[in-house]
Amino acid sequence: MRLVLLLVAIVALAGCSAVDQDVDHLQQQQDAISAAIKKIQVVHGPAVKGHPQFTALGRAEGYCFNRPNSTGGQVVHGDGLRAAAYRKYGDQVDAIVNTTVWFVEDDDYGAFEPYTEGGYFECAGIAVHFTGESAPAVQPAQPPTS
Repeated sequence: MRLVLLLVAIVALAGCSAVDQDVDHLQQQQDAISAAIKKIQVVHGPAVKGHPQFTALGRAEGYCFNRPNSTGGQVVHGDGLRAAAYRKYGDQVDAIVNTTVWFVEDDDYGAFEPYTEGGYFECAGIAVHFTGESAPAVQPAQPPTS
């Protein structure tokens, strides 16, 4: 009987070790994604200031707050816009341009205005990769010296 209990304890401890390794691996992946998406710029318009040349990678959609470039809070439904673009296109994503946002109702009837009924915001844009060098900052003209 003691041998059986000892075997059960060993198997249980081995199982916990595997779970801990999986959790650690998932945490490392999430930390890497969080670090990578911090560099991604999100803009409403068709261009990113200082980066006149870029290549469009494709459309990206994610969950967001009422502004696509919002960084506050935790998105409960799934990936935010930056994370969705990163998962789809990897390290190539430098920015997301032409962003839009819309409200999705959770209820059976339409909301009269956002936040008055159950629902959430989704957003989308075009993921882009910068090509060429960034544009230099414009320096103010210096008066001629004589």
